[in-house]
Amino acid sequence: MTPTPLILQRLEEAQNLAETLTAAYDAFDEMLSAFDRYQNGRGPFYAALVMASPAAADGRNTVGVAPSLPPPARDRPRPPEPAKEPTAQEVADSVAAVAALAARKLRIAAAAATSAADRSACVEAAQYADEVRGLMTGTGP
Repeated sequence: MTPTPLILQRLEEAQNLAETLTAAYDAFDEMLSAFDRYQNGRGPFYAALVMASPAAADGRNTVGVAPSLPPPARDRPRPPEPAKEPTAQEVADSVAAVAALAARKLRIAAAAATSAADRSACVEAAQYADEVRGLMTGTGP
């Protein structure tokens, strides 16, 4: 499983702090799902995927404590199962794209946040997204 185009669309379309936090939380969650599915095997990017899991979990947990994160919606869209198992490269590329967009949107949200706690959560989560992207692209954490 790789993060879906739906999560990229939700991140891109997020217009306010609550939407950005919700999309970022789900993005980190999808990253973790992708890592979990791939970690059962060995192969290219295995070490990077294993090393990126804690950063994705920390990013999700950081967003999860932001005061402006709304409660989870019961009808939140869930990603469809892939038709075929993605390659390690597809997982890495997809996760890197989601992480880069999440970091950018979280920094925009941080600049607009009125609460220090929301600003801090956005900035910290963006740093975790940068770490995940760096590990997926080989440019470092």
